[in-house]
This record gives sequence, C-alpha cells and structure tokens, in this order.
Amino acid sequence: MTTLDALPDHARVWVFTVAETLTVETLAAIDGALTAFVTDWVSHGAPVRGGFALLDRRFIIVAADESRGSVSGCSIDSLFRAVGDAIRRAGATLADTADIAYRGATGVELADRPTFRRLVREGRIGPETPVFDTAIRHLRDLRAGKWERPFAQSWHAEHFAPAAV
Repeated sequence: MTTLDALPDHARVWVFTVAETLTVETLAAIDGALTAFVTDWVSHGAPVRGGFALLDRRFIIVAADESRGSVSGCSIDSLFRAVGDAIRRAGATLADTADIAYRGATGVELADRPTFRRLVREGRIGPETPVFDTAIRHLRDLRAGKWERPFAQSWHAEHFAPAAV
C-alpha cells in the first residue's frame, strides 16, 4: 500500500515540508522513491503497513498503522533517510523544521518565525489566512481539517498574534 486512503484514522503521521514548490518531474521522482520505500518498510523485522501522500507540491505526509506494532528507532531513522534521499535525488531540499507554511497569494509559502511574526504584525497574514500544522501526529487530524486551518483557529495565533492593545 502506498496511499493513505486505506489506513485507519489512528495511523501515526510524519510531515515533511519541501523548501520549494515541486515540479511534475520532482514529484514523480519522489513518488517513485517513496513507493519503493513504503512497500519494503519494516520495523523490528515486521512489515509496516504504511502510505504516503504528496500534497500541494510542498508536503510529504507519511503514515504508519501501528495497531500491529510500533514504528520506532531504526524504522523511523530509515523513514527520515528515505525521504531525505528521495528529495535530494530529485534536486529539491527539505525546509527548516522551524519554518511556518501558510497559503499565500502564490500558493503555499514558507516563512521563518521572525518573518512570519512580521507578516502577521503587518496584516499580510490575517485571521483567515490558512496555515499548516506540520506537527499533526495522526491521520485523523489530517482528515478532520486540523492540518490546514485559518490562522485565528490555529496554534500559530497563540504564539504570533499581536498583543491586544
């Protein structure tokens, strides 16, 4: 299995953000590499029932059904290695994990935290601006819309909204 469709809501999720918008060619290369990885993914010698999705030409979502055994240690390391290798071979780079992704005028955009704070202060990111929560941990969060939500309804607002005067 390589898609997320057949995985249960409780499947564990890892989100990887790519620093640049992926082209059709880079998407195809990453898709091929991750299909091969997920097909052969093992944890403690047992096959992992996993899948992935490439979303918005910027995100790689990988999920694993842990109902028959946890994915930990070496199997998580192998996941990070496989994603990193696939992205590098495709000629792309991973974004800094502290960067914040939001939906801007040109699609999904990234900003480091100081820049994001400035964009909020300037009103360029407002209450309705969609932001992405790359810290989601379960597939149910993705499916329930907790992955992309308006800034005002996200954890980002607690940390980056201007103080009330």
